[in-house]
Amino acid sequence: MEIKALFERSADGWLVAVPELDNFVTTAKRLDKATEVIKLLASKRSGNPVCDIIVKVEAVMPGIICDLETAQTKMRTALKMQEQASAEIRDVVSRMRSEGLTMRDIAVLLGVTPPPIRKAGKNQ
Repeated sequence: MEIKALFERSADGWLVAVPELDNFVTTAKRLDKATEVIKLLASKRSGNPVCDIIVKVEAVMPGIICDLETAQTKMRTALKMQEQASAEIRDVVSRMRSEGLTMRDIAVLLGVTPPPIRKAGKNQ
């Protein structure tokens, strides 16, 4: 069960409104404490276990929330690009190995520290 809660920053905390719970309104110092109260109230009214209730926080902080969303979008984009680049590097390394290059040569080409040289005949 998902409950939408509107949080508006006030001087000493948050003003909280939950239209889905008979327009429940309260104040809280911290968002986590307010979401706990909302979950308990929703659980009492619906009969659903508290762990099955998700509070969707919609904060009203003009400018800041927009900046946060922009930064989060950039982080998701960067992660996706990182994953794509890693896949491409793995493919290139595989092709280099197919060409007979050693891991040390590949490390030099990639600009990373090559693996340590193992000495023959030493068991550790």
